[in-house]
Amino acid sequence: MRPYIIFITFFFISFFGWSQRNFTLYHLEGTPQTHTMNPSFRPSSNVNVSFPLGMQSVGVSHSGFTFNDLFKPRPQDDSLEISPSTAIDAMRDLNHVNVDVMNELFGFGFRVNNSYFSFSAVNRLQTNLLYPKDLFVLAVEGNGRSLLGKRASFDGLGFNLNSYVEYNFGYNQIFNENLMVGIRAKLLSGAANVTTSRSILGIYTDEETFDITVDGSMRINSSNLAMFLEEDEEVPYQNFYNFSNRGLGLDAGVSYIATDKLLLSASMNDLGFINWNSNVRNISSSDVEYTFRGVDLNQLMNDSLDVFDQMVDSLRSILNETEDTDSYRTSLYTRFYLGGRYQINKRVGATVLMYNEIVNRRYRAGLYVGLNAKLGQWLSASVNYGYYGRSWRNVGVGLSLRGGPVQYFIGVDNVMAGVNIGNHKNVHFTTGLTLMFGKPDKEKEPGSLKFL
Repeated sequence: MRPYIIFITFFFISFFGWSQRNFTLYHLEGTPQTHTMNPSFRPSSNVNVSFPLGMQSVGVSHSGFTFNDLFKPRPQDDSLEISPSTAIDAMRDLNHVNVDVMNELFGFGFRVNNSYFSFSAVNRLQTNLLYPKDLFVLAVEGNGRSLLGKRASFDGLGFNLNSYVEYNFGYNQIFNENLMVGIRAKLLSGAANVTTSRSILGIYTDEETFDITVDGSMRINSSNLAMFLEEDEEVPYQNFYNFSNRGLGLDAGVSYIATDKLLLSASMNDLGFINWNSNVRNISSSDVEYTFRGVDLNQLMNDSLDVFDQMVDSLRSILNETEDTDSYRTSLYTRFYLGGRYQINKRVGATVLMYNEIVNRRYRAGLYVGLNAKLGQWLSASVNYGYYGRSWRNVGVGLSLRGGPVQYFIGVDNVMAGVNIGNHKNVHFTTGLTLMFGKPDKEKEPGSLKFL
């Protein structure tokens, strides 16, 4: 039952659409975890230590339809009815559902003069489900209406899963009083992976003869997949630290004071790869082009079972499925941030953030504007509004509280989804607890690099 439970879970959460991109956290001043978004940022303390609850993030993003697109109220009794045509209209040719979970297991950082050093161990789980619009059109209309005489494209259909632990080592340095540069090197231990490395599939129905032609090919790579699919399989926890699936990653960031009130920043996160060698199982099919011209009615009436067996045998011979155990490599989900903060007064600043990501060789973008405020060392707050996942309905709120050495933060990238989640595609929740010692920025004014 486990494979079916996993599939149903992902399909259900796709209606609601959470997003794991941490737009709010990026400009939440004084919070140590902003360093994870841009390695050139540093917390307002000499030393910081993260508990097992140092940073916890979870979410899913859906670029297709919302719950309210699929279910519409009936005027006569206000009950809900399924409206597949509205959901189809909201889709693109290829849509995605992304799940991204991040758990910081342990971390610390400290300053030495103008330098800052950090280390953390983070558990990562990322999945990516891609589904084409024509798949829904075929399910709703069949192949006799809008798809008649054209190729129904299922190209890109696939599922990807990436589970690994990263051990990262960060360093940033102040150069003169206006420039700060940071890097973070990552050593990765892969736990499990599924990658749809090739997915080409189409169905064409001839508008005169109604012959059906199927074409395409597929390749799926996997490593340690049994722990997700087999009920009796125990999770091999040693894969989180034995580096049998070894990878490398890199983050880089820069912050620059353009004027006394304007701070510019940019970062690149998760540039890297993992080589998968443990319990590898790869399944491939060769290029397929098969035309089904129907069955002989007399033969079907005489022996329908034999006709069905012949069709199955023909498909098997054409698909020519093969299996191997060759090692393979996957890329990380690379993200780019470009930010700006203008200090309006001593406590309040205006922010802008441009976001770009590359997931499975596909590009997506986002844009956010907002305000943040900092009241001494004990309170920081941020609010923003922006576009991501083909939606402008994104209002983010973040809060960071510090009492003595303990700092707690919370951020939501779309707080309005809590009011009407069925009408939103993107929301993200992150929270954490950190111990912070020392106050090097106590007397500093906003607008200087030392305020970061």
